[in-house]
Amino acid sequence: MTTKTLPVVAYDRALHEPALKRFTEKVLGAEMCARRQRIIDTYHERMPGRERAPLRHVLMDGDIVAGTLGHMPVEFLVGGKRISARYTHDLLVDPEYRGGGLGKVIVGHARELGDFYPGGMWMTGACWKIHQTCGFDDVAELVTLTAVLDPASFTARRNFSPLKAVVGRAGLGVKRMQALQRARKIVAGAHNSIVTLDRMDPAHDPAWLELAATYDITRVRDAAYVNWKYADHPVLDYRVVVASEAGKPSGYLVWRDAPAGLAEQRAVIADFLVARNDARTLEELVARVLLDAAAEGIDAVAITSTQSFAVEAVQRLGFVAGGGRNSWVIANWKGVMPAEWVTDLERWHMCMGDSDGDQWTGSM
Repeated sequence: MTTKTLPVVAYDRALHEPALKRFTEKVLGAEMCARRQRIIDTYHERMPGRERAPLRHVLMDGDIVAGTLGHMPVEFLVGGKRISARYTHDLLVDPEYRGGGLGKVIVGHARELGDFYPGGMWMTGACWKIHQTCGFDDVAELVTLTAVLDPASFTARRNFSPLKAVVGRAGLGVKRMQALQRARKIVAGAHNSIVTLDRMDPAHDPAWLELAATYDITRVRDAAYVNWKYADHPVLDYRVVVASEAGKPSGYLVWRDAPAGLAEQRAVIADFLVARNDARTLEELVARVLLDAAAEGIDAVAITSTQSFAVEAVQRLGFVAGGGRNSWVIANWKGVMPAEWVTDLERWHMCMGDSDGDQWTGSM
């Protein structure tokens, strides 16, 4: 452990990348570093908004990286106005330097830049405490909702006791049957045409902006961002599902299967957008995912939402609260939104994929 003060330096890819790779390999291991670097490369080479430097800061001890924090530039729609924003992500400190407060130094430096930070999400307890200490404000604790599609696999993965496993399989089996029956009925009578695409079409961008404007606060979603983050992800296999009614896009959803080789065998709905309170379109999209996931032998599907209409819609499809509870903090929101909006979840539309949520799966 070291307690000396280290400078926070704006990351220069040409100058600092070799040292950052050595740092990441030391902290996470060579294989994880290689997978993770493939994702980091997309930030510098393809990410929309990458001209809004710095994309990262590093703590330097001479020519050694002792810690790092990324800054993902995004745009938010707040009260109908487009606002430049950033997410903090990828907070790592070399274990040899932990205990010296370096995490607070680099996170505090980020907040002092003055940008609107609508997340952290998906934080570890330690990361949440550091952000909170550095002046980020709590919004809420987000709850993951899960639909179980293979009760035997799911209970085995959860290491239930023999008795609890038997009871759990029985109850989950009934809920699964009811959920899939409802999903089949919804898909059979769908008002929307639903198709799975390789990537998002930029021609639909005005439609997504129109849907986003039905919420008070949400990330601007367009083809450039969705394709960079999901369709072209170098490690995870995301699928883009688009709903249209009478030829007009009415919603989309992005989900992925469980990565090969992981103990986790659940699918994740990382992102979705429908008009606020359009529960029907959301149910049709999620029902399609449940049927496809069940056919592929996936044992569970997870989703997160801040909106009560969305939570109620997926609960009708068998989703229940379970799995991760994740802290969510924001900073520099004054002047961007009224104080009463901050913790009013009905004003926010946020998904699991907001911030860097899910992006590093299989690389951590």
